[in-house]
This record gives sequence, C-alpha cells and structure tokens, in this order.
Amino acid sequence: MNAPSVQPTTLHLLGRFSEAFTGAERELLDIRRLLEGRRPVKLWSDVPPHPVYAGQGIATIQPFAQQFPRGGTLLIAGVHMRPGIWLKYAAFEKIILFYNLANHAQLFAALEALRDSTGLDPELVFVSRMLQLSVGLPGRIARSLMDLQPFLAVADERFAHAAKRPFTVGRVSRDAPDKHHPEDPALYRMLASRGLKVRIMGGSCLAAALQGVEGVELLPAGAESAADFYRSLDAFFYRTGASTEAYGRVVVEAMAAGLPVVAHARGGYAEVMAHTVSGLLVQSQEEAYDAVMRLAGDAGLCRQMGEAGRAQALAVHGPEATRREMAFYLEPGAAS
Repeated sequence: MNAPSVQPTTLHLLGRFSEAFTGAERELLDIRRLLEGRRPVKLWSDVPPHPVYAGQGIATIQPFAQQFPRGGTLLIAGVHMRPGIWLKYAAFEKIILFYNLANHAQLFAALEALRDSTGLDPELVFVSRMLQLSVGLPGRIARSLMDLQPFLAVADERFAHAAKRPFTVGRVSRDAPDKHHPEDPALYRMLASRGLKVRIMGGSCLAAALQGVEGVELLPAGAESAADFYRSLDAFFYRTGASTEAYGRVVVEAMAAGLPVVAHARGGYAEVMAHTVSGLLVQSQEEAYDAVMRLAGDAGLCRQMGEAGRAQALAVHGPEATRREMAFYLEPGAAS
C-alpha cells in the first residue's frame, strides 16, 4: 500500500513592489516562475504595487480586511520591510529572511520583531559572502536567483554581429541618488567629451548634473526591458555611492549579455568577477575612466571579456546552479 503523498505548503513571498525596478522584487518573480507546478506560491506586497506589476497576481497586505499570508512558509525579501501585527495571527511554520541590503541595524531590528511576533527564529539568507562576514551571523549564502535566458540571447547576437555605432557604455539601477556614486556625473561628462555615448537607465535623478550634455542619455527606471537595454551597450559600468551593493544582480545580467564590465571593487558582485578576465574592477575615478577608455579602444578585449563574463554568469546562475538553489524552496514531498 502506497503511503499518502505529502502536499507542500504555500510559500508566501513578501516584497515591496512600490518601485518599477528593484532587484529583490524581480527575484521574487523569478522564484515564483521557477517553482510553478512544484509548490504553491503566493506573492504579497506590504504597500500597493507599482502599476508596472499589474497582472502579476500580487496581493497587498490589508490586516483589517483579513488579507494577509497565513500558514506555510513566509519569505521576506529584505530588512527594509516592517511586517505588522498580522504576524501574530499568521501561524507560519517557517520564516526565511533575505539579507540583501547592508543595514545591520535594520537586520537586528527585523530579527527581534519577527521573533517577538511569531516565536520563530528566522532562517537568514545572505546574497553574498561579503554581507555575511560583515554581520557575523549564521545562515546560507544564496546569490540572487535569476533567469539568464533573455541575456544569453543578447550575448549570442553580440558575438554574431558587431554593432555599428559609437562605443556605448551604460548602467541600470533603481532611479535613486544612493545608487549612483557622487563622481559618476563627472565621469560621464569626460567619456562623452571623448566621443563615447553614455546611457543610464535609472538616471533621471542625475538630471540636474547631466541634463543637456551631448552624448549622455538619462532614462527612468524600467523605460526599456533589461535585455533590450543591454543590447544597446558595448560595455557596462557600475558603482554605487553611500550604499554598498550587497550583490548587484544587474552586473551579472550584463555579464550574461556578453558585455565587458567595469565595476567598483566594493560590492558583492566582485565575488563572481575575475579581474582582467571577466571584467575590470576599479577603485578610483581615474581607474574607472582608464578602464572604460581601454575597452573603447580594443574590440578584441571587449569580446574576450564578454565571453568570459558570459561563461562566469552561467557557472553561477545557470540551470545547474539554479536547480541546486531551488531545492531550498521545496519542502519534502514537493514535486520534483
């Protein structure tokens, strides 16, 4: 006689879907897609979602309307959220907390609030070893889950056909000042003065410093699909200002798209980049300028680094790596 199969409980994915381009929330959408047919998954937001997420089936938590997650496992995509009193009545079996933003005070406050409200000790997931070492707490390191296929297709196009345009460097991020380094506008001006084209998606916040500069294009976050944006570039540049990038999935997406990457050496993404092989890690404004100009003058180096970056992105986030990571989200008895 066969034993009855164990039905997997619901995995509740809680994010803050109020902005059009946020890495943590994009990862939640990828997790839901990857788990489709294998475990029940429900998406939640602690605030009303941005219109760009319409049709994604994201429910807004409304405690006094009795609309909030209950039972199963709760995965919270970041310590920037403060789940409310509804937690006391949710009866979760397990809580997973993503630590994907370097703010230790918020982390310890979130851990205390979750323990007080639920009696559960949350399982911590760090997006980089750098972040785990910085806080000194136990947990698992799981780099951001993502679907590389759209970006791999861009790489295939890039390697098959050389683009006929001015050398174009760009970056993509949330449209917020803390995502940009204070010296970025000066760097973009210098590059544009040398005949390079600069495209910044998530760069509206730089308008006061760069509006009207010939060769510099500022786009709001989400103005184009990420794949289409990478398709328009010849190199990718990335560094942040006041905030430390815990991982930076956009860097890995750019690598998967076959783009040579110039990035500040401080960031979780540096753990999956090999300096001078799959990208160039820089410390200063001078190094950043020299690195971009070096790429602009050497098509062979761009191709070499783009191919190496694509291979590295696949090694870290390809199908095999994704299958290993997804086991964490599947309870015993879930379909395989």
